[in-house]
Amino acid sequence: MHRYVIAAVLGGLVWMSAAPADAQAAPPLYRVVNVDAHDTLNIRATPSPTSAIIGQLAPTARSVEVLETRHGWGRILSGEGSGWISLAYLDGMERPSVAGFDAPAGLHCAGTEPFWGVAINPDGSAVYHDMMTLGEDRAVAITDARTARGRFAPFIYHFDGELTGMALIRPAQCSDGMSERDYGWEAMIDMRDETGARLMEGCCWTPVETG
Repeated sequence: MHRYVIAAVLGGLVWMSAAPADAQAAPPLYRVVNVDAHDTLNIRATPSPTSAIIGQLAPTARSVEVLETRHGWGRILSGEGSGWISLAYLDGMERPSVAGFDAPAGLHCAGTEPFWGVAINPDGSAVYHDMMTLGEDRAVAITDARTARGRFAPFIYHFDGELTGMALIRPAQCSDGMSERDYGWEAMIDMRDETGARLMEGCCWTPVETG
């Protein structure tokens, strides 16, 4: 078994995790194409045109994050699990970056025990909440976002605003422990405010956009 270690300091904490030498690439993004404006793209339970339909994508859907490909099909998050869509109706698109920085944006991250969430926006803003805020959104600015020189991942984000902190995010298979959703990113976040510091783990995904 190969052993690899990535160490990153998050407010005095060292995060140790495993990553292969050929580190997992970020899940690619796509837009839906070749679907009539009055139709939808079916999401199926398995990578087969005869499989049960478990959802649909709008013909204008974009930022569709494909976690795995198999025989002309792509696996995406759907409901409380995953589904498959035909790659024949997808066209690749560039993943947005945080304004002014070389790090991906458009990610939503969340975790359980305790519950928390953060949205990282392309304009350099972010919105955070957790149980200590009773679910109230807190606005923060991304003051720095980057990866180690000469490496693809992980990415580190620094936040300042209604609270301060850091997040370390990298492409990796990730489970929230509460559903059958198999995410393509994992995150560790350290946030601080007047109530103290909180270190949390979770998963990230890219929400589908329409229009």
